[in-house]
Amino acid sequence: MNNNFYEIPTDWYNEFNNNYVNNNMHNDLTDPKTALDRGNLFNNLYEPYKNFKYRALKPTNNKEELLYNILMHNFVLTELALYLDLNPNNQNMLNSYNKYLNNKKQLVNEYEKNFGPLTMDGVNSATNNWNWMTSPWPWEGTR
Repeated sequence: MNNNFYEIPTDWYNEFNNNYVNNNMHNDLTDPKTALDRGNLFNNLYEPYKNFKYRALKPTNNKEELLYNILMHNFVLTELALYLDLNPNNQNMLNSYNKYLNNKKQLVNEYEKNFGPLTMDGVNSATNNWNWMTSPWPWEGTR
């Protein structure tokens, strides 16, 4: 057994990962909307604060709905990435991550096709049309 500078056994992480993480963080995931609303993707790790009830967000039009779906997917991708940092060999979670990533790409493409770019990556420079500044800013709302 090799020890590092801090004299922590090199197999400590593997033992911790096998005994704690794999036994306590099983693949009990909630749906993306509930995950975003309550701030936690994992059902077995969610504990509400006192009698706090989270408030569900409700989009009012197609543009808001697309943005909300993109936000949900971003949240789920972040949660899954954090989980995969500790469990890089969990194929089920890796498959879920790839599924949500593909769904998010489709949502972003649909949003940008209908409402303009979300990020600088979404600007279509091939058309020689710099329409980044022509759409309303998020705080301007809809007119």
